[in-house]
Amino acid sequence: MTEEEFKDKLSEYISRNDFWTEKTINQLGYSVNLFTTVGIALLGYLVTNRDKFPHLYISCDAEFNGILALYMISAITIIVSIGFGFASILSRLFDFRITRHLALSRKRFLSRNKEKALNNNSSEALIDSKIIDISNEKYCPIFKKYLLGKAEFINETDFEESNVIEKFEELRKESKILGNLTWKFHGYQICLFFLTVIIYAFTILR
Repeated sequence: MTEEEFKDKLSEYISRNDFWTEKTINQLGYSVNLFTTVGIALLGYLVTNRDKFPHLYISCDAEFNGILALYMISAITIIVSIGFGFASILSRLFDFRITRHLALSRKRFLSRNKEKALNNNSSEALIDSKIIDISNEKYCPIFKKYLLGKAEFINETDFEESNVIEKFEELRKESKILGNLTWKFHGYQICLFFLTVIIYAFTILR
């Protein structure tokens, strides 16, 4: 393979990656929004048809009503499903926010190291991204951190104290965690949605 063929093949792979990344992001957003919207509609349907089921009595002498129990379980599961849908949307937004900030940080880092870049010392002028392993990381604390607005982005002080690379890698790790969380939340959302449909179907077939 010649140098020219190598560049062409690398450019082809980059184009494919960009194309499928965009497709994945768009389809994920569509799927999350679809199941969240339909989930809310299903919850509205359950609430509207509440009078078709027995009333709930909390008493030691009250008899167990299987149909009412199934109805209550289906209402709870769809509420949790909607909650996971909202969590997935938030996690995705946090991920996008970090990704945008990382792109801006790369630009600022390169601009501040213009002389090194022009002197063919690109290793010190560019931020080298490495593969990040998050297999041993805890996901929920990161989501909670951004949910509470405690995110720490790269600022002017980090450039002055040469902490950019360290903080950049930390943000990349958090972005990857939030990206994985988005898929996990959405997976839970879909499973609970169909579980709700199945449970409610038993109440109809009584």
